[in-house]
Amino acid sequence: MPQSETGTDTAEPVTDHDAQAATDADTDGSSENGSVVPWTSITKPTDDTETLAAMTAASAAEPGADDMADASLPLDQVFAVLKNERRRRVLGMLKQTDDKLSLSDLAERIAALENDKPIEQLTSSERKCVYVGLYQCHLPKMDSMDVIEFNKSRGTVARAANTDAVYDYLETAAPGAEPDWYRYSTILSVGGAAALGTALLVDPMTPLPVIDGTVGCLVIVFVAYGLGAFVWTHRAD
Repeated sequence: MPQSETGTDTAEPVTDHDAQAATDADTDGSSENGSVVPWTSITKPTDDTETLAAMTAASAAEPGADDMADASLPLDQVFAVLKNERRRRVLGMLKQTDDKLSLSDLAERIAALENDKPIEQLTSSERKCVYVGLYQCHLPKMDSMDVIEFNKSRGTVARAANTDAVYDYLETAAPGAEPDWYRYSTILSVGGAAALGTALLVDPMTPLPVIDGTVGCLVIVFVAYGLGAFVWTHRAD
């Protein structure tokens, strides 16, 4: 029996152009001999090892936080801080503790060092002299450079961003490394008085100018001592 035209769908023939378009949609290139190469075979997979190595190298090249802190304080400002003995003592006392220090405690300890006496024997004027100097001059200057953190309202002193950078140049002297000028002056005074007294006793018994010679020697010794103390103090400051 003849087939009905309405019961069967006639398929359209596929042309060469359509076949080529379908092939191009699924492919990304061809090999040299003309065979089709899938596009996935051309794409280079990501190398995680190389990526990680590149990120590590970039991180190593960036300056660390410590380096940035060191570079933030110029060298001339470091020496401007360290040239003063009171500022050096503030930094030395901060270095001995991880906590904050009170301004009154700092003033008492520094006053005791400057006057060579225990804290209990300090007078109110000696305490006030150091306290006012720290409060009005030294601590605000150090705070402006971020060398310390000075809280005026609470009267506390703590470390700041540039404290460690200054510590690299700070020479913390061992006990006894700084000359004890008060002790030396006392020894010279007592020794000079003893020498002069001896000369007065010996002078009547000898024709030599004992007193003149003794006085001349004492003058030379005291002048040399004074010049030495002056030079050392100014070099330290």
